[in-house]
Amino acid sequence: MPRSHVGPKRSNPARAHDGDPEFFLFHGDPLPWHALRMFHHGEWDSIRHPLQSVRPRERCHMRITDADVWQMATEVNHQSRNRYGGTTRLERALVRLCDEEGHEGWGEAMPVSFTDEAISDAVGAIKAAAATLKGREMEDPLAEIGSLADFSGLSAARSGLEAAFLDLMSQRSGTPLADAFGGERRSEFLLDGPIGLVSPKEAIEKAGGFLAQGITTFKIKVGADPDTDAKRVLCLREEFGPDIHLRMDANGGYTPEEALHFAKRMEKANIEHFEQPVLPAEERCFEIFRQIRAMGVPIAVDESLFSLDHANRLIGEDAVDVGVIKIAKFGGPLAACEVARAFEAAGKVCVLSSSYESFIGKAMGMTLATSLENCARAQELGHSAPEAEFAEWRHNLSGGTMSRTEGAGLGARGLADCLEALSASLA
Repeated sequence: MPRSHVGPKRSNPARAHDGDPEFFLFHGDPLPWHALRMFHHGEWDSIRHPLQSVRPRERCHMRITDADVWQMATEVNHQSRNRYGGTTRLERALVRLCDEEGHEGWGEAMPVSFTDEAISDAVGAIKAAAATLKGREMEDPLAEIGSLADFSGLSAARSGLEAAFLDLMSQRSGTPLADAFGGERRSEFLLDGPIGLVSPKEAIEKAGGFLAQGITTFKIKVGADPDTDAKRVLCLREEFGPDIHLRMDANGGYTPEEALHFAKRMEKANIEHFEQPVLPAEERCFEIFRQIRAMGVPIAVDESLFSLDHANRLIGEDAVDVGVIKIAKFGGPLAACEVARAFEAAGKVCVLSSSYESFIGKAMGMTLATSLENCARAQELGHSAPEAEFAEWRHNLSGGTMSRTEGAGLGARGLADCLEALSASLA
């Protein structure tokens, strides 16, 4: 598949225009590549800066004295299995930019699992950018990202580099990183707990463990068999009563008929939202979303949301209630913020999600979450898997809450010695 493809992995070749790499299938309609290009191509920056009305436009002159990139893979034994399978290996790249004042800006590139972005391609692009950055004088770093490397189809790679620049710029100015997103509106928010495709008994056990930690919102994976999935969800409502919040994620695993059948069983379960019932390649996608919403079950989207164009179309079709914001999908924190603002302007809700990113990726997601107008729902930034400790942060994650501590910059950094060891293990 050409590297320029972005969006969810295609599950129905008959509908996916595989013979024409210039098309990306979105909700049954082929969307020309140029409509998404600003978010995924190296020329994106020269076309338009995101958030021109939010981010301060003053230039930030700096000299990059060093740029380092580490690629690593960690083996995990995580039980939050979804329809794509269980996570056993986490691959990512960390980037560090150093300036002439001694500041370090950090970013993380971790391709989203249901896209075609390979970590090897992401690392190659970041290393190419790093090679041109050492000793470089920059007048407007964010505007120059597109000239550093070819980021075609490499949204996570571009996102990691932009995050490092934003971290660096915040430290240099001494202002909160949230100012890049319009300013902070809160310093803490609630977190959810993930429950995979497990038996009802296992689901109850996991939920009990989360409750003991102070977590009262559960994200339950579905999308396999609608009746079996319904039992998993309903047993939690029966066991723990009305004081817990339930949201489900099918990862697009259902057929239209299965999605409607499952939603019907959820009508009286007081569900927070039903995420991605069917894939965007399903030609009846919007129709199915609207039918489920008519049942009183709110719709959230993840695999259907890769750009501001997608957000606007979903909103215009009256087919969505919640946007799942994974920064890596959009090519950078600023573009992710623009998508979040579009949802909020339409009276919708956003949920920040970082899956299994380290403290570095989570810190950027946390910063964006603190800038949201509406953050009443639990955010999906606390999901973690046992792995080697290679990063640290100054923020707090406890009692089912993530909270920010004072200070400029991201407030997270990699541990160079550990990173060198992990990176060397791949050689």
